Amino acid sequence: MKQAFGTLYAIGGIGLTLVWAALSTLPILPFALLPRGRRERYAIRGAQWWAWMVLRPTVFARVTTVGLEHLPPEDGYLVACNHRSWIDVVLLQLYTKSNGVSKKEVAWVPFFGLNGWLSGAIFFDRSSRMARGRVVSDAVRLLTGGANLHVFPEGTRTRDGKLREKVSLRLLETASELGRPLLPAVTWGTENVVPASRLYAMPFQAVGLEVGAPMPRLPDESASEHAARVWEEVRRMAARRGVDQAFAVSA
Repeated sequence: MKQAFGTLYAIGGIGLTLVWAALSTLPILPFALLPRGRRERYAIRGAQWWAWMVLRPTVFARVTTVGLEHLPPEDGYLVACNHRSWIDVVLLQLYTKSNGVSKKEVAWVPFFGLNGWLSGAIFFDRSSRMARGRVVSDAVRLLTGGANLHVFPEGTRTRDGKLREKVSLRLLETASELGRPLLPAVTWGTENVVPASRLYAMPFQAVGLEVGAPMPRLPDESASEHAARVWEEVRRMAARRGVDQAFAVSA
């Protein structure tokens, strides 16, 4: 019965998220006239409104946030986070005013892709080495233009609850080289709302987001060492929150 309810709720939720995407995209369409790297600081408000509509009147999540005071007053920062569910993206959009990297197929989802393109999402073909290079150049344009980005170094959502051992820190290194602020973050409970493994959604779940303080690059520290240190802090934060261990029940 619970599985059937979750599946039906997910189908209805998908419909609602598309409605919210349409409504949130219309007001920010005029910003398409501004070049990439300038419009995102304004258009991100549409993505934030969409994210609020998903979290509140769609899945009715019970949200806890910690450390939002660590967000820099000036835009152009990068947030590195663990990845447990699609809801992680929603939390980061709403509370850190950032957009992230997504697979190219998402760009063609009605209104959702357009909203992301306007507000700073980077779409790419995971199978193309050349496309990965374009992700870096696009990130440079966005960060230097004042847009905020978030990145999941694991690349995809965890299936067992534990953080992946193999991660990509390329964008963290790029942000370090640019002198942009790097912040560690961690989410928890999001897999109970929308798990990675099946078409399922459950309302009224407790979810959380913690944002750590910006971690400046140390003297004589390379960009790769800086990126690794930020990711290690994400790991420590995840361990403290108990979200680097196997799911009790597979999500």
